[in-house]
Amino acid sequence: MTQPGRDAAEPDVMESFDPDAGPGLVCRVCGSLVSGSGDYPRAHWDWHEASNGA
Repeated sequence: MTQPGRDAAEPDVMESFDPDAGPGLVCRVCGSLVSGSGDYPRAHWDWHEASNGA
């Protein structure tokens, strides 16, 4: 089942985070600790995809 408002071609952002590595989510790309609540995981991943992101 897909989430409402989510494009089927869009990758699952949560696959980019390791939920077992810390008290929050740990980004598998840069190692940053990201809050798992709200839109923080999506905002962090969008930062990676931005032209000035890491």
